[in-house]
Formats: sequence, C-alpha cells, structure tokens
Amino acid sequence: MNDSVKKNQSLKKALDILEVMVDLTAPARLQDIAQKADMSPSTVLRFLNTFIDFGYAKQDPDTSLYYLTLKLADLGNRNRINYPFQGSLRKYIKDIATHFNESSSLCIEDNMQMVYIATEEGPAHMLQTLSRIGRIAPMHSTGVGKIFLTQYSDTKLDELVKKRGLTKLTEKTITSLPELKAEIDKVRKQGYAVDEEECEIGVRCVAVPIKEYSGKIVAAMSISAPITRLTYERTNEIIKYLLDLSAQASAELGYKSLG
Repeated sequence: MNDSVKKNQSLKKALDILEVMVDLTAPARLQDIAQKADMSPSTVLRFLNTFIDFGYAKQDPDTSLYYLTLKLADLGNRNRINYPFQGSLRKYIKDIATHFNESSSLCIEDNMQMVYIATEEGPAHMLQTLSRIGRIAPMHSTGVGKIFLTQYSDTKLDELVKKRGLTKLTEKTITSLPELKAEIDKVRKQGYAVDEEECEIGVRCVAVPIKEYSGKIVAAMSISAPITRLTYERTNEIIKYLLDLSAQASAELGYKSLG
C-alpha cells in the first residue's frame, strides 16, 4: 500500500473487535473483549454500541455479556454466492457430484484456513460432513487444505503451526510438522491429495488443484464420501477423473500446462 494512503484507524479497530468476538466461543464480558483486542473498555464499548445499533451484536440483558448475531453470517453467505470462480467453476463440482453420485466441493484458502464457497450433493446421497464442519476447515487435515499447502514454504508452514496449530481431529490426523511436510511432498509429486479419515472418521476425501494463468493454485475441488462407498478401487477411478477436470478448470483460468 502507498505510504501516502492513510488507513482508517477507527475501521481497523472495529474489524479487530469483530475478529476477537468471532474467535470467542461464548458471549463475553466487555473487559474480556477489550483485553483480547488490546483496547480500553471505553473504546470497545463505543464500537459495541454501534454494532448493536446496526444489528451485528447483542447484549444479554440478564448477564450483560456481548455476542455477535447471525447478520455477519448472512453477509458472508451473500458474499460467498458472488465469490469469484464460483460461477465459472461450479459446473465442475456439479459434474463430479452427478458422475459419482457423491458430495463435491469448491474451496479457497483464506487466512490459513479452507473456506467452502460451493458444494454439490450427489443425487442419491446426502453426506452431512460439510454441514458439521461448517464453511471453514483446517488445512492440515483436509484434502483441499493439503493442496494449498504445496505452495507453502517451510517458513510459512512454521507460521501455520504457530497460528493455527495441528489440531488432532481423529486418530488419523497428522499432528507433527515432519509428517505434514512428508505428506505435502507426496501431494506435490502426485498432483492430488487424499484425506484418509483425518478430518472425520469414516469419511474419505480426494482433492485436486485449480490453477490460474501464473500457475498459482487459486482453488481446489474435492469429492467426499463414506469409506464404505469411496473404496480404494473406486478412489483410483475418481483420481483420474478429477485430474482431468482439474486440467480443464485450470485451462479455463488461463493456465497452460508444460506437460
């Protein structure tokens, strides 16, 4: 950013408070929000009152605790609908869902997390995995996350561990950095990633990258299903199909393979 362009400090404070409140797992006291935001309680109170006026926050009349409303979720959902790539690439995940009769997703990376911007259910199967995860998922335990991690340097991987950790979601989750690096190297070489019950027991996921003209990975698409349906034999068929769609989607964004 040009040094001559001044940042709006009030807006920055408001966004900092919102991010603090989003990370809280329960309604919180004014003092706790102020401490986490590294601001005075009087400053935070002014912003909270504005959030309340516009419907973004509420204060429990019995406990005096503050919490965010779902108005932010509504904004996020409306933004997701109009997010770049979704319109042009949605046909590919619809193709996957229809062809294999399983759930498929289109994801991007944001702030070292995976964001599901589009999903398609198979015509006959209703896998509820994504609804339980929500629209945000960790990178180290998901196929789509591993795809994006292939672009991370060792320094950035260290930053990921420091910022997000390697949370153990199942007995199969990768929780050590050396093991994660080995997995990332494997994904780089083979061009696809597999989540082997690492995010949820009983569910397997296969993911492939979508690249733009520069070769940068800008999205990932995946298929998820119970391991009883997504057998190893069927997975091999799916990988071949997804890699072909990956090439088509990447070409649509201007990427030219050297292969």
